[in-house]
Order: sequence, then C-alpha cells, then structure tokens
Amino acid sequence: MAAMPVLVIGFDPVWRARMQRLLATRGELDWLGAYAPKQPRRSGNSAPALLLLDGDDPLIERERRRPLLPAPRRLYFYRHPNVTALQHCISSEANACLDKHASPDTVIRAIRAAESGLFVVAPELLLRALHDGGDVPMPAPADPPGDWSGLTERQREIVRWAARGMSNKQIARQLGISPETVKTHLHHVFEREGISGRVALLAAHLDDIDLVPTT
Repeated sequence: MAAMPVLVIGFDPVWRARMQRLLATRGELDWLGAYAPKQPRRSGNSAPALLLLDGDDPLIERERRRPLLPAPRRLYFYRHPNVTALQHCISSEANACLDKHASPDTVIRAIRAAESGLFVVAPELLLRALHDGGDVPMPAPADPPGDWSGLTERQREIVRWAARGMSNKQIARQLGISPETVKTHLHHVFEREGISGRVALLAAHLDDIDLVPTT
C-alpha cells in the first residue's frame, strides 16, 4: 500500500514543529512538510491526501479552499478545543477535532481513522456538545466537600452542579426546571449559610474536609 501524503499547515510554529517530530519519519506516511499559510513549498511533491490544519489560525480556511484534486481529508487541531470548534469541524466535513497537545498515539489513530472516513474527537468534548444541545444527561456529580445535610435534596442537587461551575441555565436544563427556580434555590442556600455567592458557599465548607497529611 502506498504511503499517505500528509501536509501540515498552520501559523503556530510550535505545533508545526511538534507534528514534524511526530510524523516526518513514519514509514506509512509520505511526509510533505509543515508550513505556515502562503509559505512557499517544495516543488514536485504529490498532492496531499491528508491535511493537518491549525484550527486557531484565521487564515486556515483560505488554505482549505485551494483546488486540490482529489480533495484531501482534514484534521483540525486547537489549543483549547471547545464545542464551537467541534461544530465547525463537523459543518466543514472534516475528519477530526483534536487538541494540539494530543498524545502521539491519538494523532496516529486519528490519521488512520481519517483514511477510513471516520471522525475523531475526545469523548469529553463530544459529551459536552451533546449536553449543551440537551440531547443526553450528564452523570450526576457527587456532593462537594463539606456538610450539606441541612439542605433539601433539590438544594443539594443544585449545589452539586454549581460546584462543577455550571450556570443557572445549565443547571436548569440538567434538572428540568426553570433558571429562576435554580436562582431561588441558590438564594435560599446563600441566606441559610449567611454568605453571598457560589465561591463563598464552597469556601465556607472547606474546614469540614478531613485532610490526610502526606508523608
């Protein structure tokens, strides 16, 4: 089987250098190089079958639209991949939405998956996207540290989600109640604890944690 021609394009020199180290010497790949957008490339190279693209680079879409035949498969890499990045990758019919610091094994697996026309994304990002879309519930978190026995079950549920950094709207969607109801419950919890916000609520219970000294 012929080696797959792979080309890396992106403004981020650190990411380009990392891809060079990971991929340039792999025998199953025909390494075409790692370039910044508009940077001159070596002549005589075959057209890439796979593009690894810097998703943080605002010029990258201009590169993607170049009339290469056959159209290469594309893997996008981001410094902080999020739901918006994932949606962009899906809408542009790419084959991956990956972290720029993804392990070498993850990068190689994504390249192999792209050969089969599959899409690769980290499970936690996919779950976040599904949750934000309201399609699947997220696993219920455990109680945050401290004594919450004086709260009602609904208040404890809300405190659990608030401790994970979720907004009132996100908590409401997760529990099937209105954001105003979440706000009211939190207000009652704040009043009961004599504090004025979420951070203060959690900080007020830090002394309840049983600390185990390290040796």
